[in-house]
Amino acid sequence: MKYHELSKMLHEESKKHGWGLILIARNELKQIIDQYKPFKILEIGCHNRLLERTLREWNFKGLYVGLDVVKYDVNPDVLGSGDQLPFRDNYFDLIVMLETLEHILDYVRCLKECHRVLRKNGLLFIQSVICYDRCAYNGDESHYHTLHPNCLKRLCRLIGLEHVANGLINATFWILFKKVK
Repeated sequence: MKYHELSKMLHEESKKHGWGLILIARNELKQIIDQYKPFKILEIGCHNRLLERTLREWNFKGLYVGLDVVKYDVNPDVLGSGDQLPFRDNYFDLIVMLETLEHILDYVRCLKECHRVLRKNGLLFIQSVICYDRCAYNGDESHYHTLHPNCLKRLCRLIGLEHVANGLINATFWILFKKVK
């Protein structure tokens, strides 16, 4: 099924569940940005561009690119899917997915695409509802996967992404990877 066929459902689910309002691991992401000082940031699943507004609050002076599969109230910079990133290899310093990976049909391909467009030592930050929480598998019809940080660690290691850190805040986990090869 193609994403444009899902756009009506995505709009309905976004209103029902308050997408684009959720940056649970705000302090953790700020620490990562302060420590690693990325210049080119890609947000996959930018929805209403909450991350862009947050980066402005943090006085980020680099390049922000927001990508999403459909247009919501605020347009993405790039209309596209995380499993087919329209960017050249080794381009971004940081990729951020906030409550997004569970919505991507081919999430393994998405992770491979992230690896491809990250520069060496580039970072991938993922925030998602943890698999054992009811919200991960019940209620949001656009969730195609339930995720757990340990499974993502194993998968990403095979792709060439090294686990750096992770944490759990209530039923939301965040995890950070670095491109090593």
